[in-house]
Amino acid sequence: MTPRAALIGMTVEHSFSPRIFAAFAAALRRPLRYAAIPVRPDEFVELLGRARRGRWLGWNVTAPHKETAALLADGLDPVAEAAGAVNVVRFQAGRAMGYNTDVAGFLEPLQRREIALRGRPAVVLGAGGAARAVCEALRRSSVAGITIINRTLAHAEPLAERFGAGAAATGTDAAASALAEADLIVNATSAGAETPLLPPGLRLKAGSWACDLAYRPADTLFMAAARHAGASALGGMEMLVAQAAGTWRLWFGEPVPENVLADVRADLRETLS
Repeated sequence: MTPRAALIGMTVEHSFSPRIFAAFAAALRRPLRYAAIPVRPDEFVELLGRARRGRWLGWNVTAPHKETAALLADGLDPVAEAAGAVNVVRFQAGRAMGYNTDVAGFLEPLQRREIALRGRPAVVLGAGGAARAVCEALRRSSVAGITIINRTLAHAEPLAERFGAGAAATGTDAAASALAEADLIVNATSAGAETPLLPPGLRLKAGSWACDLAYRPADTLFMAAARHAGASALGGMEMLVAQAAGTWRLWFGEPVPENVLADVRADLRETLS
């Protein structure tokens, strides 16, 4: 029987995930049925219960369900437990095990570019499941500090507390100084496509990087604003491919070869151009 997998989230109709996994399956000659399924928060618990009893290989989980999936999973890998967010579920023997490949997926394009993070201050915009994974990635990279900026400060404060003394929360009205001092700024919200997010007139540090987890459009307003302010910018497409490769390894026990990953990145880059 062909293994079944899916992307579960609120707005998944235009996701590249089915295309990525179809490319992996074709290149590695493994049968796989992969679909993108829109699921509201009030539907998630029931669907997860039915999936435990079904014939699913696994799920990718995206907004707004990553934190809920971490709470409902029958077990968590150490990365998902540390982040408090799950983006991969593997179903086995009636159990739903939760994993996080967003952490490694976020770091992979930075490591490939030899962007050093150790000892450097970082800023994360947002306080949801994606921001949790980014904060855990930054903690593991030994950054000098993490400033979490969120429009609703009450949402950012628990996240800062989770990541300890090196993390701090602030509202958007007091963000300018942290942004100006950061070597890395990560947009983990969905707003960067439509708004610059950065204060007008802000100058960013020479040599700093701005990363947008969004990948559509290829050049978000946040990325354009960051470049205008003096930073280099990186979109989320490569991170998406990297976390998908981590998912594949969890589900099938084999890595996706680098030449396949390079082909997938090139294909998506052409589509986005």
